[in-house]
Amino acid sequence: MQEDQFDDELARMDELEQSESHGINEGITLDAPLSSLKLPQPIVVSSGTSIKEAVMKLQEKSLGCLLVEDKNKLIGIMTERDILLKITGKGLDFDKEIVGDFMSGDPEYLKMEDAVAYALNIMVFSGFRHVPIVDDNKKSVGVVSLVDIVQQVAYTLSDEVLNLPPLPQREGFDRPEGG
Repeated sequence: MQEDQFDDELARMDELEQSESHGINEGITLDAPLSSLKLPQPIVVSSGTSIKEAVMKLQEKSLGCLLVEDKNKLIGIMTERDILLKITGKGLDFDKEIVGDFMSGDPEYLKMEDAVAYALNIMVFSGFRHVPIVDDNKKSVGVVSLVDIVQQVAYTLSDEVLNLPPLPQREGFDRPEGG
């Protein structure tokens, strides 16, 4: 009887070792290509798209930016921050205003085979939260955000992150949670 239990335990351990759902096996390194991240499909519009349509697409997909193309080549990016700082509260007609007048033109970009470290470098030193990803013809194929990278790192370190005490460095948090 004990031998059967032991064999069952060994079989289960082997199963877990070979499982692809281990957090650490799905982690990323700074040398990993951007293609190793789980990135959402980008929203791509033309420069003549109305602000109303652009905002609706952002809301529909729940993304933080859209990429702007002309003749299948990246020419700009419009982020939620652009909308907030350049458009909101100015009394503009969202049906008449177009993306091309408010986008950030000629953005820095990367390719899928570029390392995650390059995306972080651009984000940190240029102050961007989103970096477009293009193919060899400069056609938009993706966008990487700081959130995408942080989520993957947190997933990689899920046990360490999830098992942290709530705000251990702050005083006054000695009560049981919820109390």
